[in-house]
Amino acid sequence: MIPFPNAAIADMPRLLDADTFFDYLAQGPEVFAPGCAGHSLLFEQWLRAGAQRCGGLRFTGVHIPTVNTFDFAGLHPQSRQRTIFLSGDLRASWLDGRIDYLPMTYTATWRWLRDAVAFDTLLVQVTPPDADGNCSLGMACDFTPAVWPRATRILAHINPRMPRSRGPSIPLARITAAIEQDMPLLAVTDPPADTAMDAVAAQVATLVEDGATLQLGLGRLQSAVLRAVRDRRNLRIHSGMVSDGLLGLLDSGALSPAPDAVVAGVALGTPALYAAAAAQVSFREVGHTHDHSVLGAIPHLTAINSALSVDLLGQVNGEFLSGRQLSGVGGLPDFLQGARQSAGGRGIIALPATTPRGESRIVPILPAGPVSLARVDADCIVSEYGIADLRHLDVHARARALIAIAAPEHRDALQRSWQELALRL
Repeated sequence: MIPFPNAAIADMPRLLDADTFFDYLAQGPEVFAPGCAGHSLLFEQWLRAGAQRCGGLRFTGVHIPTVNTFDFAGLHPQSRQRTIFLSGDLRASWLDGRIDYLPMTYTATWRWLRDAVAFDTLLVQVTPPDADGNCSLGMACDFTPAVWPRATRILAHINPRMPRSRGPSIPLARITAAIEQDMPLLAVTDPPADTAMDAVAAQVATLVEDGATLQLGLGRLQSAVLRAVRDRRNLRIHSGMVSDGLLGLLDSGALSPAPDAVVAGVALGTPALYAAAAAQVSFREVGHTHDHSVLGAIPHLTAINSALSVDLLGQVNGEFLSGRQLSGVGGLPDFLQGARQSAGGRGIIALPATTPRGESRIVPILPAGPVSLARVDADCIVSEYGIADLRHLDVHARARALIAIAAPEHRDALQRSWQELALRL
């Protein structure tokens, strides 16, 4: 038993250690392992050390490319991993046929986890219980609330370093077995400033009004945009994720003083972010953060996301590079649809006009295959050379607007390509 002074003996989970951990996993093959800062580095250590006991297990989770780099399927030749994101870290297991890739949005994933699938074991990282016997999910509240009510057993890493947040929790009485151990949380630093992305962010900032509500993805674009809008006032954030860029926004006074000015599913950054987010962020599950009706009711929702390339029809590629899938659509379609329904909302796709090798990211037409956003979903495309507002434009006007924000050295070739392409439409 774990001696939590506020819990009744009957409510206390069994003691968990590295050996009993695998005994529980052996009781059923389907395991849910949260991503982002919900990923327990202690459980990862145990899995690596006991990889020979992972045969026959399938691990499911929403694991973010470049962030959650642990390859669960690589633990054992008979291990599998089910995911809505592909990444370079999973490439070897994908080629070995041990990755089950589901091409689903966040809202579709939430409904699937909540209504259609149940897991034998859920792995969680939570705070110690409060006076009411509830363990906060802390910095990672995105999908676990959909999973835990239907899970057969819950194994918990109770981590004193996980800050208690304003958001979902799990009753201690619902946890099957637990270990309390102080461990670092998964930490991700903001990327360094990038001249090209800063120029893109400066253009995006012209579309952000005082009082707007921002949604941003993870990475260089989010960091650059948050630096570029520090002079705005009464901003709000409603996003799937916040990162260290939030700290600068807090310091600048750009945020609304309202207690619910920042709503997010997860915080992913450094310990400084986690400490601030515990007090400043209202954490909610994906069923709220990505819900189309919730998003549509937010005035001036400005959804800002990046892409790898955009074609002259307005189709967006956010997943494929050189013919290889590197990610998934995630919450992008959800936020774009929500922004379209919002009064005064905007859906913005922002990207540098060229790759580091000088190739144009604005292309005549995307290669045959999946696209991340169809042309009917296109709203506003931004590069460092300007803004292409595609709303209400015919196909020729769309192409002209996109060519105008391409790098100057590529515009003539794009114009020639469009003249040839238009003959085939």
